[in-house]
Amino acid sequence: MLGPEATKAGTFKDPTDAAALLASRALLRLLLARKLHVDPRASRLLQLTRHCPKCGVADHGQPRHPQRAVSLSRTRELAMAAVAPADVLLGVDVERGPGLHPPGVFPGFDDAVLSPGERTAAGAAVRPDALRLTLFSAKEALLKAAGVGLAVDPASFQVSTGPLGPPARWSQVHTPGVESGPVYLQPVDVGHGHVASLACTVPLPVERLETWQLLGS
Repeated sequence: MLGPEATKAGTFKDPTDAAALLASRALLRLLLARKLHVDPRASRLLQLTRHCPKCGVADHGQPRHPQRAVSLSRTRELAMAAVAPADVLLGVDVERGPGLHPPGVFPGFDDAVLSPGERTAAGAAVRPDALRLTLFSAKEALLKAAGVGLAVDPASFQVSTGPLGPPARWSQVHTPGVESGPVYLQPVDVGHGHVASLACTVPLPVERLETWQLLGS
């Protein structure tokens, strides 16, 4: 299903990381096949490329397709992908929740990720690590949509100093690297153990699909 993309999995020392990579890329191809009305068995033939804005290398970085905006994210346990019209900017991100081991929060997290206002809010929150990871996921999704990734310091801009609101509700955030206006941000409910976010330059209707639905296309 993955064709040449599968070779990158062989560079990982941990087989769990390799399996997660393959799962995320297979998921994206299956989702793209559904949106393009392509038989899922032919998803390996879809023209997916990658671009790194920092080094220009084509074997990693932001995924691209000529007819759709695409984005994907993964942890060792969960993969997430999104597809939208080609004329929008799109980004998704999923992070390990505070209850997992190891958690997504790392030493020095606040200084590396949060703005001063967000650090204050996290310190006062009832569930501080949950807020930290929600903000981190939001920033990753926003920066992916902008196409700049972590080339922009996530601590250099502010998303929120409080809860981001319920899933399925868009909020507007001014994002570094996007001059066309605000980017719309939506938390995504991915169940216990993870936090996730979806960012797009247009507040599109969102259709949530599970893997079995993609295999049955």
